[in-house]
Amino acid sequence: MEGQRVVPNQNIYWARGGYLNQKRPIQMSEEEKYNVARCSGEKSEHLCKNPIFKCKECANYGCAQEVSNKCTAQGFKNNICLNCGVAGSRIPVMKKELAKFIAEWEKNDL
Repeated sequence: MEGQRVVPNQNIYWARGGYLNQKRPIQMSEEEKYNVARCSGEKSEHLCKNPIFKCKECANYGCAQEVSNKCTAQGFKNNICLNCGVAGSRIPVMKKELAKFIAEWEKNDL
């Protein structure tokens, strides 16, 4: 792709707005990628569809974005939980587990 530099097994960089953005691939098996729950929030007036993650510390859930308030169902920004502020605590939520996590979160929501 034009404007991208790809190094095998490393980060992908591309020029945007005069600086380099980086995108790290999610380290999941093909089965996990197929079965991961997808975000149904709204992002830039369309369906987000990013993977949903759960925080190991506080059970917050949602998609991960690189800036705050990018998606209506966002739970993480730059690998930091937007509820408790812990970094590196996200784990992917599988489709079959999503309803359980939502019920758990709503039950504990004060």
